[in-house]
Amino acid sequence: MEVWIVLPVVAVGCVLLLRRLRPGKDDLLAGPQRAQALDRLQASVWRGWSEEADKRGLTPNLLRPRLLHTQWAPAPPGLTDGRTRGLTGTTADMPGLVESFTALVPQRLVIIGPAGSGKSTLLLLFLLELCRTRAIDLAERDPRAQGAGAPPPVPVLFSLSSYDPRRHGLLDWLAGRLAAEYPEVGSAASARDLLHRGDVLPCLDGLDEIPKQRVVRVLDRIRREFATARPVILACRTEEYERALALGPVLHGASVTEARELAFPHVMQYLRASLGEGGPSHNEWADLFGRLQHGWGVLEDEVAAARRRGAPMPPPSWSSLAPAGGESEDSRLVQRWMVQAESVAARGGPAHEVTPQLLAALGAALTSPLTASLFADLYGYADASDQTPFQRLARAAPDAVRAAILENAVRVLFDHRLNPDDWPDARRHLSFLARHLERIDRTDLAWWELSGALHHGLYGGLLGLLAAVAGGITTASAVDGGQGALAALQLGSAALGTGMLVSWWGPDRVASWLDEFLLRRSAARRPLRENPETEAPSGSRAGDPRLGRTSTALAVGLPMGGIMGFLGGLPNGPAVGLLIGILGGLLFGIPAGLLGAGGPVRGPRWFRRGTGFLRRVAGGAGVGFAAGAALGLLIWWAQRSVPWADAEQMDRPSYALAAALLFALVGMVLGMLSGFLRWLQTPAPADDSTSPRVLLRGDRRLVAGWTLMIAGLAGLAMAWIMANSSTGRGQVAEASVLLIVLALWGPIAVRPWPRYVVARSWLWLRGDLPRDLMGFLEHAHKVSALRQVGGVYQFRHKDVQEYLSGSPADTSTRFCRLGVRSR
Repeated sequence: MEVWIVLPVVAVGCVLLLRRLRPGKDDLLAGPQRAQALDRLQASVWRGWSEEADKRGLTPNLLRPRLLHTQWAPAPPGLTDGRTRGLTGTTADMPGLVESFTALVPQRLVIIGPAGSGKSTLLLLFLLELCRTRAIDLAERDPRAQGAGAPPPVPVLFSLSSYDPRRHGLLDWLAGRLAAEYPEVGSAASARDLLHRGDVLPCLDGLDEIPKQRVVRVLDRIRREFATARPVILACRTEEYERALALGPVLHGASVTEARELAFPHVMQYLRASLGEGGPSHNEWADLFGRLQHGWGVLEDEVAAARRRGAPMPPPSWSSLAPAGGESEDSRLVQRWMVQAESVAARGGPAHEVTPQLLAALGAALTSPLTASLFADLYGYADASDQTPFQRLARAAPDAVRAAILENAVRVLFDHRLNPDDWPDARRHLSFLARHLERIDRTDLAWWELSGALHHGLYGGLLGLLAAVAGGITTASAVDGGQGALAALQLGSAALGTGMLVSWWGPDRVASWLDEFLLRRSAARRPLRENPETEAPSGSRAGDPRLGRTSTALAVGLPMGGIMGFLGGLPNGPAVGLLIGILGGLLFGIPAGLLGAGGPVRGPRWFRRGTGFLRRVAGGAGVGFAAGAALGLLIWWAQRSVPWADAEQMDRPSYALAAALLFALVGMVLGMLSGFLRWLQTPAPADDSTSPRVLLRGDRRLVAGWTLMIAGLAGLAMAWIMANSSTGRGQVAEASVLLIVLALWGPIAVRPWPRYVVARSWLWLRGDLPRDLMGFLEHAHKVSALRQVGGVYQFRHKDVQEYLSGSPADTSTRFCRLGVRSR
C-alpha cells in the first residue's frame, strides 16, 4: 500500500478531529447575546433563591411576623489590609448594606464570624438584594444613552463544600458549576469567560463545611485566582481566616465585615413573636422568657451601677455569668445574679426548676443566630409518651445547653414535621445519609455521589458479569462452547478490573486527571503568560465536555484494551494481543467516551426548537466520517502483521480503501450518535430552577437517548441480517445480547444515574434508604429539615449532620448522657 493513500486520510481525519475538540468562538457569548444570557441568569438566580430564602424563614409572612436580624461591623485592623473599611449595618437594612458594598472599589467583601453567626444568611440576603438592585438599574437605564457603563454583575451563590483544590482550579470548577446549574450561560467555556470578565459576582459560601485540613489550601486558591480586581464575596469563619492571613492577604483591597453578638432584647422579641398565643407548654416557655428578660435587666442594672461608681465595666453580656464549672471575671456579679435568679424562681411559675446556671448558659447560647433559630422550632410540640421539649431542656446540664437545644430541635424538625408513624424509618435513613457524608468529609448531599456508599467491587462485579455474558454467548454461538468460556473469562476479567479501577477512583476523577494531564502537555507547547495563575484565555478548554469525553474514552478504553490484549496475547502472541487490545479498547472505550463522565447534565427539553440539534448531529457525522477513515487505515496496517493475513490481498489499494470506507461509514454513524448525545449534554435555557430532581431527569434522559439510539441501530442491523443471511435468527440473538450489554455497560460504567439506581436499589434492599429516595429528600426539604443549594441538599447545619451521624436511634438515651440538673 502506497504512503500517498494513507497519510492524506490520516492527516485530514486528525485535523478535523482536533478542530472539533478545540472550542471555537461560537462557544462564547458576545454583545447582545451575553446581555440576554445575563438577564436570564439573574431571573433564574432570583427565582431559585427567593424560594429557598422563604423556606429557610428569611422572609416575613403571617407565620413569621418578626425576623431575626444580625448586626455587622468592620473587622479588627489585624484582619484587614487597611485599604477598605468593613461594612456596618444590620440585615434589617439590606438596601443600606448593598449600597455600601456597591460603593466599594473594587467590589470585594469578606464576611467572617464564628460558627452559626449568620454568615450564610447574610450572603443569601446579599444575593437577593443585589439581584433586585440590578433589575432596578437595568429598568432605569436608557438604551439610547451613551457612556452609561456596564451593568452590575449578576450575583451567583456557590457552595465550596464540595470543592477539592487538589483536583480542580477554582475558576474552572466555578465555571463548571455555573454551566451545570444555570444553562442560561451556555457551555463551561462561556461560563468561564463571564467569570473572567467580571460579569458574574461569585458569592462563595460553604467554607465552614470544608474539612479543616483543606480550608487553608482553598483560601490560598482564592487568593491566587482572585489576585486581580475581580468582584467576589466570601464567607469564612474567623479562625480559618486568621490562619490563612498568616500566608498573606486573602483578597487584596477587600472590605472585611465581622458578625456581632445578637442584641438580647431583639432575641427576646423574636422568640416571643415566634411563640404565638398557644400550644403545648406555652405557659412554661412564656415564664422562661420572663425569667430571661428579668436576668437581662439584672445585668443592665449591675453594669449601670458599676459605671456610676467609676468602675470599668463592659456592656452587659451573658458571657459575664460563667456556667457551672466556669470562671467569671467578677465573682460578686455572679453571686448577686444567683440571689436575684433564685428569688424570682421562689415566687413560683412553671419555669422555677430552671437553675440560675442553666438560665445564664441559655442566655449566652441564644446570642447565636443559629441557636436562636433552632430554639424557635421547639414551641407548639409535645410527645404523648415522653417529656415535652421544655421539660427535656429544663433538665439539661448548663455546660451542654447548646447540645440540648440541638437535640430537641432535631427531634422537632424530623419527628413532628414528618409523619410520626414513619419517624423510626426516617430517622434511620437520615442517619445513614449523615454517616455517609461524614465518611467522605462532605456536606453536599448529591444523589450522583451516592454510589460511593457502596464498595467499588459491586460495580466491578456487575460490569464484569455483563461483559462475560456478552462475550460468552456470542463466541459460543459463533464458534463453540470452549471458546465461549474462554471469551467470557477474558472479557469478564477485563471488565471486572476496569470496573473496579474506574469505580474506585470514580469515572469523573479519572477523566479529570487525564484532562489535567492533556492540558498540561498542551500548555507546555504554548508560550507562558505573565501570570498563568490568574490569567487564562477566554476560550479555555478547561471544563469543556468534548475534552472530558476524550478523557473518558481513554479512562475506560486503555485498561479494558490493555487487560484484554494481555490475556489474548498469552496464547496467541503479542501481535494478536495488540489487535485484540485495540479492538477491545475501541469497543468499550468509544461508547464510554460518547456518554462522557462527570456530574449529571441538565439537557434540553424534547422537541424544543433552537437547541442546535441538526447542527450537532451533522457536525458529528462529518467528524466521525473523517476519523473513521483514518482509523480504518490504522486497523488495516495492524492487520498486515497478523500471521494468517493474506499479504497479497492486504497490499491491494482497493482493500485499503474498502477498509477506510467501511470504518468511515461506521464512524459517521457513531458521529451522528455523538452529536445526538452532545445535544443531550448541552442544555438550552430552561424556565425552571436547578434542583436535584431536574438534574436527575436530565441524566436519565441522556441514558434514555443512548438506549434509543442503540435500539435503532440494532433494529437496522438485525433487519439487514434477517434479509441477507440464512442463519439470521442465530445472529440476531447474538447481536441482541451484545447490543443489550453495550446499552447497559457504558452507562453503568460512567454515567451517574444508572450508578445511582444501582446504589439506591441495593441500599433500599438493605433497609438503609427508602424506595423513593428523591421524594423523601424533597419532603425533608419542605419541612426545613434539609436545605437546598443548587442541585444538592444539605443538612440544616453541620452540627445537625454531625449529631445524626453519631447519635443512637433513641434520642432520649443520648439526652440523658448530656447531664441532668441536680437541686
